[in-house]
Amino acid sequence: MFVRKQKSSDVTSSLQRFADLHRDCASRAKHLKLVLDVLTPQEKRQFMEDYNFEAFHLVDDLLLQADLTQAGQAVIEAESALWTLEQILCYAPELVGRGAQKHAIEFIMKKALFPHNLLAVRKIAIRLFLLWYQCLAVYHNNQPQLDTVFQCLLPYFPLRDGSVTENIMQNYCQTLSTVVGPGPTRSTPLINNQNTSSPTTKEKAQLLQVYLDKFLEYCTRGTVRIEWQNEAKRLECAKFLVDRVIVLYIYETFPDIETNGVDIYGGWEGTEEHVNVRDTADPIIIARYWLIRWMTTIALLSTANSNDTLAAGQLVYRQALFSSRKATNTLLTLLKEAIMLPLPCSNVIYKVFSLIRVWLLQRELPPFIYDSTVSIESLSLLLIHFVTSFFHSPHLLTNVDRLSSAISLTQNLLQLARDLANPATQLTYPLSARVWCELIKSFADGIRVATSRSDAYGRATSGALAQNLLVVVVLIRAIRGVEFDEKVWDDVLAVFQSGCWMQMIEQWSRVVDSVTRALILNLFQVDIAPPTSTVTVYISFLLLL
Repeated sequence: MFVRKQKSSDVTSSLQRFADLHRDCASRAKHLKLVLDVLTPQEKRQFMEDYNFEAFHLVDDLLLQADLTQAGQAVIEAESALWTLEQILCYAPELVGRGAQKHAIEFIMKKALFPHNLLAVRKIAIRLFLLWYQCLAVYHNNQPQLDTVFQCLLPYFPLRDGSVTENIMQNYCQTLSTVVGPGPTRSTPLINNQNTSSPTTKEKAQLLQVYLDKFLEYCTRGTVRIEWQNEAKRLECAKFLVDRVIVLYIYETFPDIETNGVDIYGGWEGTEEHVNVRDTADPIIIARYWLIRWMTTIALLSTANSNDTLAAGQLVYRQALFSSRKATNTLLTLLKEAIMLPLPCSNVIYKVFSLIRVWLLQRELPPFIYDSTVSIESLSLLLIHFVTSFFHSPHLLTNVDRLSSAISLTQNLLQLARDLANPATQLTYPLSARVWCELIKSFADGIRVATSRSDAYGRATSGALAQNLLVVVVLIRAIRGVEFDEKVWDDVLAVFQSGCWMQMIEQWSRVVDSVTRALILNLFQVDIAPPTSTVTVYISFLLLL
């Protein structure tokens, strides 16, 4: 029997009224909320174990009442039914996971997930389905059909085979009931949406964004809301959902990721392929944006406030992410793909740059470095190739109206290169000469491509690119004392040989002035002119050594 601390007589009375199956369902729901409001999570678990029959009975009663009442009251009854079901899923996960009331819960899910429901109802339904889906997975009670439902939770999500998720979901929700006995054989919407007009392309894109945002948030929050007797099952749930998101969502939006994705453990970076320029309203771009954002946010988080369920969930998902080689490789592939997103997606590109910055500067490193599964050299080379691939993005040529975003991202990238090269940056793991040479080589190659074109981006950035390349070379060669092979010098020279902008000539001339000044100062102890820029100071210092 349910054991509880001494509560007020009002709470005891509420408990009795909730358990009275002959009372009005709205009254029972009200008293259930009063009881749960004063219980601790552990007490709620015990309560749901003892009163699960009464709770399921209340859900059925409320849904039946919703079918029989006017629209306004039906919304209230349906909301109470879904709230009650959510308490069962969160506080009786073992019971649900073992298959208790599985057919009844699935029937409710079909009514709530029906595409013609109100938007608010569908959002709640997605949240409840995710809770139920992972509870079943822990006890291996999932069915392949539920994987299909999971993949089609989001309206207008782009599937590779061209199928429409709304049609698949509607077919699932209208399938014959598995419950034998009187009652409806087909489910109907819980709260029917009166707006029957077909959405425009823009409205479909907006809906997909709204649902993707909420869907991924529900994944993260929901897992830590489930009160398992053994908390290790939360990690099992997170691992399961990460895998399902990868297989059923990420693989759909990045079709070649399985065969051509990054394999950090095997030393494979993936091949460079032609990037199709897509509009930002394209469902593929929308899906990529939110999926990359979700994975990157999880990877970035290292600590969290225990009272913040979202951050606490992200910590669990971070552990799940880095416990799987497939998930880790998928994350790294998404970092690579993020750099090639259209410039209107600059927010997520900044987030990816932030993660790469943290790892490259070794302010924090992924677990596979600490356990020596992957060398710091391999990770550093990979990340350098990722960030410098930005110069090869086709969107630098096409998104002229987003020039300010391109310049801002470039400044962010240049700052990262300078900070990495700066000897003041303390690196926990020293980088090899190969990494430093590759930084300059990749940096020079990207700058050469950007500055050899006669376009707005090249005109706006050529001076800063040339100057920062010289600064990085001086910092690494003169201050850090890293030996270069001749090929590195050839790569730097190629930038200035192919550049077509006056700003680059000005930067080079300043270097020549600095060299002349340093030679005269060194040979004749005469300072003919003060240095005019940061780079000339470094060059002078180099030549005076």
